[in-house]
Amino acid sequence: MQYVLVEWDHDLDDEPYLVYSELDDCRRETRRVEFYRNGITFSYGGERGNEGALAAEPFPEDIRELDRGDMEEGEFTARNISPGLFYEIWNQAQERPDGFMGMFF
Repeated sequence: MQYVLVEWDHDLDDEPYLVYSELDDCRRETRRVEFYRNGITFSYGGERGNEGALAAEPFPEDIRELDRGDMEEGEFTARNISPGLFYEIWNQAQERPDGFMGMFF
């Protein structure tokens, strides 16, 4: 397994600014935790389900390929993180299995 943190510098309320991902040996996401600026956290994969929300394509071998600056979307930076950091984030993440709509009912 490998673990990646993608930081997205943007001003969008409905997009995550931090994404922690666990990747299998084929570099496909198996678990993900997303943090939003309004304090909401979502987690997908593993025992939390919602595998359909995970990235469909494998991550590139060199995660620096994810780094990019875009005037409209903001800047992405990606780096490898330790398994311990990922598990700490995963275990602390607040699960909302009903997604955004659960906030309105």
